[in-house]
Amino acid sequence: MNSRNQSDATHGAAHANQQSRGPPTYDCMFCKRNLPAEAFSKTQLSKATYNPWAPPGYNKKKQHICCKQCSPGQSSTLTCMVCTKTKPLKGFAKAQRRNAEKARCLICMQKYHDEDIYDSEEDSDDYGDGETW
Repeated sequence: MNSRNQSDATHGAAHANQQSRGPPTYDCMFCKRNLPAEAFSKTQLSKATYNPWAPPGYNKKKQHICCKQCSPGQSSTLTCMVCTKTKPLKGFAKAQRRNAEKARCLICMQKYHDEDIYDSEEDSDDYGDGETW
């Protein structure tokens, strides 16, 4: 086979008249509409697209994704679980913002760290010779 036939095989006009698929669309689990990819966040699209590194069976399940319109907006406040005050996000450490149900504000965190748990008086129970057991 010469080089001309070889290039025709790889760059031929076979299937040239077939219509190509349009951009992919996805179903929103809340509004039940079939929407283009632009209507979804990157995070939601990553759930719906094939993942070669996912555990076996993950890609076979239909992933439920939510469009940007149905997604809840970002919260701008949190409630401290210690003092029960609702404060803006800047009143919480970034690590505390990740778990909203257990978030503690910076003031309560500082109070906790200021309390020295090892600065208590010694126990009055004296067992005699100083042995622990």
